[in-house]
Amino acid sequence: MISLIENELKKIFSKKSIYITLAITLVFIIACNIIYKVNENNSYGYDLSDNIEYYEQQLEALDVDDPEERSIYISYEVELEISKLVQKYGDSSTWQAQVIYETGRSYIEDKVYAKYGEISSNDMQNLSDQVEQNSSEITDQEYLDKIEKEYQDFVAKLDAGDWQYFANEELKQVNKNIEEQQQAKENTQDSTVLSGIEDQLYTFELQKQVLEWRLEKDIPYGYDYFNQCLDQYKVAKVTIRDYENSTTSQQEDYNAKQEYYSALENAAISQYDIEHKTTSGLSSDARGLLLSSCSQFELFIIIMIIMVAGAIVSEEFSRGTIKLLLIKPYKRTTILASKWITCIIMLIIIIVAVMLMQFVAGGIIQGFDKFGTPAVVYDHTTNQIQEINLISYLVMQALGKLPIYIALMTLAFALSTIFTNTALAITIALLGYMGAPFVNAIGLQFNLDWIRYFITPNWDFTQYFFGGLPSFEGITPIFSIVIVLMYMLVMLIPTFMVFKKKNIKNI
Repeated sequence: MISLIENELKKIFSKKSIYITLAITLVFIIACNIIYKVNENNSYGYDLSDNIEYYEQQLEALDVDDPEERSIYISYEVELEISKLVQKYGDSSTWQAQVIYETGRSYIEDKVYAKYGEISSNDMQNLSDQVEQNSSEITDQEYLDKIEKEYQDFVAKLDAGDWQYFANEELKQVNKNIEEQQQAKENTQDSTVLSGIEDQLYTFELQKQVLEWRLEKDIPYGYDYFNQCLDQYKVAKVTIRDYENSTTSQQEDYNAKQEYYSALENAAISQYDIEHKTTSGLSSDARGLLLSSCSQFELFIIIMIIMVAGAIVSEEFSRGTIKLLLIKPYKRTTILASKWITCIIMLIIIIVAVMLMQFVAGGIIQGFDKFGTPAVVYDHTTNQIQEINLISYLVMQALGKLPIYIALMTLAFALSTIFTNTALAITIALLGYMGAPFVNAIGLQFNLDWIRYFITPNWDFTQYFFGGLPSFEGITPIFSIVIVLMYMLVMLIPTFMVFKKKNIKNI
């Protein structure tokens, strides 16, 4: 058996096709790392020149003195002023841009409306409060001076690069809102009103946590990874609370439960990265691509192993070398088994080769320091974050994906043996891989319970790792193992039977 496997491996490695496919895979891996590296260095924003040009053209076509066009004219001028102010600090990716969009709009609206003798809806309330407190009217000039001073103070803070000022101001307002809601809660007995107050309190507490993290961990406003973590944490925590406060029947909905599990994971990993200033949830750097090698480069792994399995028997028949193989003192079942085992060995070699290519290419292009952080996962069984050694995590991922690769490899192997047609074996196996997502999507879309008896919802065992929920309700690891083994036997038993009885006299 060992000598047969060695002979098969020599024949495979003597083919140019395997090296060509590996070279194409390497080029793709290098391209992915370069693209992600370039995107990392580029800003997240866009240039405002087109916006400015558009609003200037619109303003030229409108007449501010026309009552029907006045409101549109003023609104366009507001957008123009916002775009110009953002452009002053670069593009839309700067922290100033985010502050301008979220906080500065009110200052600019007040300024533009005042320019045309109008009062914005935002400043209408401010004026009303001021008149009520002072018990006196303010003059038009005082109003204009007030608006201009507030705007200039706002711009001065932007110019000074003092993003912490805006975070602290926002935190003060949030704390004020929390106090108001807590007082309202103490003075309310109505259950419906209390529920609304508690929802508001929870939202403000989340905002407070995010602002405190921003200041403590020195995370300026923006759209980078850490700002994404802050946003993702808020969204995930709201989803978690909504699910936990929902009725039992709503919690039993499988889609809602899957969203809940996903939210738990997102919140925990986002919090971990914020508190440790790490990028464990980032999938686009060298480390992220390595950890997801079996998913990112899955197509290449499958193409290579299908090429090997789809030709390993059929080529023997097409070239007539099968006669030389069968005259050796081995049973036909032993010969065929050695070829199938050779495919398994090649699969392992291919997976390791792809991971090594990503490690080397990713390290050279994006830096080997990226691999210094361990894999971080959320364990649903313990409700805790786990740090896992990179190699251990890669082995786990490869083992979890192995049933997919082996099933498709066996399909190509079976077709190659039964029909002795390489093209047919490779084509059908590839179609099976590409059709799997559509089968699963149809089953989920139309809630087809019988789809779970297909191999495609069961062959990815990574879905069960760390207490995760499978894609289909009702399947379990044991159930999936049984299904995968049954399909494997259905493919292998006829293959061995046909090969054992195959007539080679006319070959």
